[in-house]
Amino acid sequence: MAKIFERGLSDYSNVTVGKNFTNEASYIIGYWEAGDILVNEAIALHHPLKDRLFFPICYNYRQFIELCLKYLILSAEEIYPLCETCNMQRKKYGEKLSKKTHSIETLLNSLIATLDCISEEKFDEDIKKSILEYHKMDETGQKFRYPKSTKNDVHFEFREDYDLEKIKNAINTIGNYLMGIDIYLSEFGKFLKTYIAEMEAMYNYEYEHQEDYYF
Repeated sequence: MAKIFERGLSDYSNVTVGKNFTNEASYIIGYWEAGDILVNEAIALHHPLKDRLFFPICYNYRQFIELCLKYLILSAEEIYPLCETCNMQRKKYGEKLSKKTHSIETLLNSLIATLDCISEEKFDEDIKKSILEYHKMDETGQKFRYPKSTKNDVHFEFREDYDLEKIKNAINTIGNYLMGIDIYLSEFGKFLKTYIAEMEAMYNYEYEHQEDYYF
């Protein structure tokens, strides 16, 4: 039997990962896009095949939310010391969150608390509500991965109907909002670094030329 993971003969089916081709966004956006693609395919396939795709769809979307929240928390945590240097922090930042957690609710609360230390903007309540609804649906990160819990309880014991298109639209709304936060943090970080560099340059210039003031 041929190796599974190796380059194929046709570039049409080959993918490239690693080195400059892969970063954190590759994982985050990849899970998001995979969910969208599966929804589109599931709707096109019609019943009953689309029912089976519900689980990988929701798993991909949940993984996207979790990874995105963790990434934004790290980005905000990196900016906080810059805010302190510039005396622009709004409040004291608490202890850093353990990144081992898979709780979307815990991650969301941590992100909001961190953002509150560096920005006056308030987290959108509708987005928060939607993210928490996803958390309530799968609090442990296991419901869309396994048919039974660690206690051997069936995850979906009774019949339930869900609108895949509505789920996709909600995730895209959440995703676009979180991407907006990512852009804000990136631009704010650049601004702070530039401001600090300019202040240091001004300080160094004044220090080097302070003797000139005595003549």
